[in-house]
Amino acid sequence: MKKEQEDQELKSEEVYLDSNLFIKSIISITAEGEKAREVISKIKNGEYNAHTSTLTLDEVMWVVQKFKDKETAYEAGKTLMRATNINFISVGIEIISKSLEIYKNTPLDPRDSIHLATMQSKGIKTIISQDSDFDKIKDIKRLDFSK
Repeated sequence: MKKEQEDQELKSEEVYLDSNLFIKSIISITAEGEKAREVISKIKNGEYNAHTSTLTLDEVMWVVQKFKDKETAYEAGKTLMRATNINFISVGIEIISKSLEIYKNTPLDPRDSIHLATMQSKGIKTIISQDSDFDKIKDIKRLDFSK
């Protein structure tokens, strides 16, 4: 499939954004970080119908604080919360309950199980992520933003 064709299909498709997209856009100065920033720019321009979990804020701030500092993590959190064209899905007890089932029955770690349960709660079938563990889950498609 041609890149233009794939981009066009994503415009009409719901996509879920894994935290590594945001993390790489903040801490990576390599081509990988640049590609992450390009995807985020497309989201800001309304080219994707994007969703993520409220858990993503925690993950982003935790990693940014670890690699940078607390102030940078705080600013990253504020920026993420104000991001345009991203729908934040609250993680409540129903999603957590579903994530436990996913965790038990798949190779995903606990946080990725929460992300998958969050996606499933809204019927989202595509995730933008570098995490190849999602490739082991049938019925979802992973788009690696770094490629």
